[in-house]
Amino acid sequence: MNGLKRYLSFLIVLAVFAGCSKPSTDEELLRAIVKDTVSAAKDKDVKGVMGHISKAFNDDHGNDYNAAKGLLLYEFMRSEKVSVFIRDVAVEVKGDRALVDARVILVRGREVKNLSDVVPDEASGFKFSVVFRKEEGQWKALSAKWDDVGALGLL
Repeated sequence: MNGLKRYLSFLIVLAVFAGCSKPSTDEELLRAIVKDTVSAAKDKDVKGVMGHISKAFNDDHGNDYNAAKGLLLYEFMRSEKVSVFIRDVAVEVKGDRALVDARVILVRGREVKNLSDVVPDEASGFKFSVVFRKEEGQWKALSAKWDDVGALGLL
């Protein structure tokens, strides 16, 4: 179950980065994709999330594209609320690949509007590294790894 929570938070983090309405650089486009993915996750839209994941996706826990889709279906069928706060984001684009590093606070079970409302023992803190690859002109998440770093250090 802990792996499912982490995996869902990874998919959500893909979408939280602030984006512009008309991205003009690859970095802005990646941020817009992340924002769109978070919106889809909040709406429990599996297709919307998976549209930004490469068919060649894999993570450091052995999940591939189909496993990610199954985990999303499982998580989205649950009724609990999820709130996500991004503490730091770094995007580095090199050709047709990009690395997005982020520190994220995840609160499950209730909706939280402001970071100041987060109670440390209700939250989890994660450090993510997501590799994107440009496929047919579109950025897709290719791989991901994450570490549970605890929420207290990220608040």
